[in-house]
Amino acid sequence: MDQEHSVKVAATRRLRLTLDAWRRLVGQIDPARARFHWRTRVSYQLGGAFHSLLLQIQEHSHADALKAVNPQPPIFLLGFWRSGTTFLHELFCCDPTFGFPSTHACLNPSHFLLSERWISERVAQEKSQRPMDNMRYSWTSPQEDEFALLALGAPSVYEALIVPSLMRQPGRLLDLRQRTQEEQDRWRATFCYFVRLLTVQQGKPMVLKSPPHGFKLPFLTSLFPDARYVIIERNPYEVFASNLKLWRTLIDMYSLEVTSPEEIETFVLSAYVMHEEALAEGDQKVDPRSITRVRYEDLVADPVGQMARIYDELQLGSFATVQPRLEKYTADASHHTRNRFQLPRTQKNRIDGAWGQVIERKGYDWSNYISLC
Repeated sequence: MDQEHSVKVAATRRLRLTLDAWRRLVGQIDPARARFHWRTRVSYQLGGAFHSLLLQIQEHSHADALKAVNPQPPIFLLGFWRSGTTFLHELFCCDPTFGFPSTHACLNPSHFLLSERWISERVAQEKSQRPMDNMRYSWTSPQEDEFALLALGAPSVYEALIVPSLMRQPGRLLDLRQRTQEEQDRWRATFCYFVRLLTVQQGKPMVLKSPPHGFKLPFLTSLFPDARYVIIERNPYEVFASNLKLWRTLIDMYSLEVTSPEEIETFVLSAYVMHEEALAEGDQKVDPRSITRVRYEDLVADPVGQMARIYDELQLGSFATVQPRLEKYTADASHHTRNRFQLPRTQKNRIDGAWGQVIERKGYDWSNYISLC
């Protein structure tokens, strides 16, 4: 039997990659771990050609605007996966003075300038539940721009969603400085290009949220010297348990390789430490008046009060004008129930061994949402 079919072939969802992005990824798939049918390869190849063509059409049709646009300094929302960045992002997006990348734009960066208005008019009210936490979202909801960077061929942590064997080298996957100079330049160019696309579309300063951006804080300070940053943190034990569910869910959806729970766990443990180190390094390069922190637990308990503090510290303008919108959003979202997690004692011991100093420094302990099993 062909090695590609020596493991169970799984039906996977396909991300909308350009042809260049697919070609960069497919060569990194480990044949011994491959779990996709040849039809998947053909689908990605044809889909990639189609999205590359759409990208050219989009760029040519907006060439003058893209050349003339001058994006305003963004607001970056930083935090490890499952730290509450989505909730924080949606609170910021209640303010109509800010722009944000929608789910449609992030999953369809090759043509969203051409198609988003049509999509928003027809399916804006159609909401689904995210598989990792049951939060409601739609095509018009704010989304992680990291998905757009992956689709456009930039070096991305989310390459590991398709090729999870890349998690075996977390340093190279997460730290852009461990990539080649060509890859670093491609990331910068792609990221700035997507921000320009968003600015052409909306003409507003962008609020951008992607957990991988925390690893790149030292880079962001040079790209956008006047940007502002909000770092959100959450009980690390809860973050760990939620991350295992997140990565298992997304890898099951998109992966073209088999992987093991142990590999995911090892990656998460390493990634959290690297994220803390990158934030500490980047924090030294940011004007103290341009960066603030918030705890997820405090944000959930008093979202309006915490947002008022953030607006004041970062001098984001009049909070009184956005306060009614925030109050309405938080009232509508109050029905959401957070996941509760259980951890085996062996996992807790591994967390304490890898993250113990960070947990102690942050002053966290067991939350009401974690129990041992």
